[in-house]
Parts: sequence; structure tokens; C-alpha cells
Amino acid sequence: MDYSGWEMKFYEILEILPIDLASYHPFAIHFALSLPIVAILFQWVSLLSPTKGFQNAASMLFLIGAFFVIVAFLSGKAAAPDVKPLLSIAGQNHFDTHKEIGTYIALFYALLMVVKLISVLVKKDWLRYLTTVMMVMAVLGLLYQVKLGHELVFEHGAGVEGYQSNLLR
Repeated sequence: MDYSGWEMKFYEILEILPIDLASYHPFAIHFALSLPIVAILFQWVSLLSPTKGFQNAASMLFLIGAFFVIVAFLSGKAAAPDVKPLLSIAGQNHFDTHKEIGTYIALFYALLMVVKLISVLVKKDWLRYLTTVMMVMAVLGLLYQVKLGHELVFEHGAGVEGYQSNLLR
């Protein structure tokens, strides 16, 4: 596989870590999906509620969820060298799409974390509405990404040991 300079550095750092980051990808995905969805629900309630409790809860849930989006991205990057070569050509193309969209989602969540922090500090209504729209867009993108990942696992056998060992026979 051809890697860019930053990807080579990333994989060098992974070699030093005492944990196998790739094995945490399925767990990180579940938190990365569920926490932002709950955060959006709290955010919507906060737009209608005069109290700040829902807004604070939405902010905290979203920031924790965004952290897990980044963890899911990094753990997916860690799993890539072991998973992609075992896929069929169609699976590898699907994998590349999943990887590319994952990069865009991670970058969007990083930007959204900054906007969300600013909205908490500035406390302007228009900024709360903007972050709500951005959060919905981010979750919709994440739902599409989860669909692609689901197809990788259940249609192409990505990360499924028995399926992949059958391909090698």
C-alpha cells in the first residue's frame, strides 16, 4: 500500500502504543454514533427551553461524541493495513470510499467542535441555531458512513476473520 508522509508517521506511532487501536474501532463507532444523536435531541429541546440544562448537556454529549468520532477515525486508520488487502476488488473500492468519507467526517467534527465551543462561550442565539444545523449535517454524514461500514462488514467481510480466511483458500 502507498502511504503519504503523515500516514507513515501515524503507523510508526501506532507501533509504539501499548494497545491495539484497531481493535477498538467497532466500539468507538457505537459511541460516535449514539452520543451525537442524543446531543441533537438535547440541542433541539434547549432551543425551546428557557433553562440552560439541556444546552449544557447537549454540549457535553456532543463534545464527548466528537471525541469518539476522532477515535473511530484513528482506529479505522489503524485497522486499514490489515483489512483492505483481504477484501475483493469491489470491497477495496468500497473501503476506499469509506476511508475518504471518514476523513471528511473527522475534519468536519473537528471544525464543529470549535464552533460548538465558541457558541458556548459567546452565547448568541444565531450561533446556537447554526451549531444545531451543523450537528444535524454531521450526524447525517455519520449515518451514511455507518451504512458504508455496515456494508463493508456484512457484504464484503471486512474484519470478519472466518470470511476473510475463506477468501484466502
